[in-house]
Amino acid sequence: MNIPWRISNTQVYTCLCNGDNRREWYDLCRTPSFHTLCVGTADYRRQKNLFLRVVFLLIVSSILLLAPTHLSAQSLQQIYSDLNNATSLSITQNSIYVVEQGKNHLVKLDHQGNLTETIGGRGSGNYEFSRPVDVDATNGLKIFVTDYNNRRVQVFDRRGQYLSSIQGGNRFGENRRYIPTHIAVNGLGEVYFVDENRRSILHFDQDYNLTDEFRVSTEIRNIDGLQLNSDQIFILDKASGTIHRLSANGSYQGFYPANGVQTFNVSGEGIWMSYENQVVLEDRSQDRKTISFDQQIFPVDMQLQNQTLYILTSTAVYKIAIEGS
Repeated sequence: MNIPWRISNTQVYTCLCNGDNRREWYDLCRTPSFHTLCVGTADYRRQKNLFLRVVFLLIVSSILLLAPTHLSAQSLQQIYSDLNNATSLSITQNSIYVVEQGKNHLVKLDHQGNLTETIGGRGSGNYEFSRPVDVDATNGLKIFVTDYNNRRVQVFDRRGQYLSSIQGGNRFGENRRYIPTHIAVNGLGEVYFVDENRRSILHFDQDYNLTDEFRVSTEIRNIDGLQLNSDQIFILDKASGTIHRLSANGSYQGFYPANGVQTFNVSGEGIWMSYENQVVLEDRSQDRKTISFDQQIFPVDMQLQNQTLYILTSTAVYKIAIEGS
């Protein structure tokens, strides 16, 4: 009878062979070289202890390999404060955009935290917001802001000039009104946002024509964040402690455990997950690297830009320089 265990990339097999001489063999096979240790029953207890020692060492080695590596970093630096219920930030090559929901406007900062512009104020006209939720500043040429109570997404250029709005209308005989929350724009300029009204994700082309819509899987309890890479959609679900992974057309592909994660960011390095006292990077090879904060904060959004991690709380913007990622 063969009884297999799986420990990381190492496989341990126990092979019990009953023959005329009642010999019991223990085979330890380590991939890929398959070195084999075979011991008989001349001294059963000694052989058993040896086998258990080897297994123990393999388990310890696996734990050490899976243990997170700590990245070097500077202290957490506050660069802007006195925000009123900030909910989202987006970083471009030169600027930081922050949704300040408490004042119904968009704040624009430079990378040192100096205020350069504000857009908006409470209302329903162009340049006005009523409970803005999320912002995506793409490559800096267009800025998209979800305007929850006005049921639209407003689009601005890099100078803060209003360009257009994405909003519902008559479609196939149905008068559709969106309730947009989280938004993400891919490298082609295609827009994805969550419509809370139908619990679905809408996909628009570069000209803001609706090209696809898919209902969010029942496996996803809440949508607390939306991120894209070249071919996948990522959704933070705090209620289940999970980051869900979907294909670009919405089919469910898997998930990452994310218990306690407050916000996240998908970058070329992997997935950055922020907790109250640390940030963890899970890279493409599934190695985990950790940065511990020198103070406790309550992050609501974050983004990596040029080896600097920008972190938003409801009242302030912080940054921390990353080395060795």
